[in-house]
Amino acid sequence: MIDAAGYGKALFELARENGTQERIYEELELVCKVMEGNPPYVTLLDTPAVSTEEKLSLVKEAFGSVEPMLLNFLSILCEKRSVHLLSACAGEYNKRYDEARNILRATAITAVSMTPRQQAALKAKLMRLTGKTVILENQTDEKLIGGITLRYGGEQLDDSIRHRLDELHRSLSDTIV
Repeated sequence: MIDAAGYGKALFELARENGTQERIYEELELVCKVMEGNPPYVTLLDTPAVSTEEKLSLVKEAFGSVEPMLLNFLSILCEKRSVHLLSACAGEYNKRYDEARNILRATAITAVSMTPRQQAALKAKLMRLTGKTVILENQTDEKLIGGITLRYGGEQLDDSIRHRLDELHRSLSDTIV
């Protein structure tokens, strides 16, 4: 078993040294989507029943047009029978890529979809607060009833009506009459 975080970090550092971090970022995302959409292919690349040479040939055939460094990375994962850890490696790569580019990814969870104007306002506020370029994703969850739950940089701010009702319920439950 490999250390996915260590491998993702190493891939980023090598890409940065070679000036290919942008291309690898984009291609890694595409490769991950292909792998996630084809679980039997991942299993095939990780199985000891297929020779390493055959697996490397399959990877080269499928992904031969990607950045050579990324192709080598995929080959190493095949040799280690760790292709199933590609998304974890990519997660660490993406984390370091965002840090280097001063990017903050945030998720706003609301009961209904935010309007483009609301998203722009929230994005601008986060940019002022953090000093980073913000990439905002809006997800909906009807259980929130209203308000917003905001996740970014390992933080979660919950100002949803559901959260407020839960807090009120806990407070009333703790009250001795």
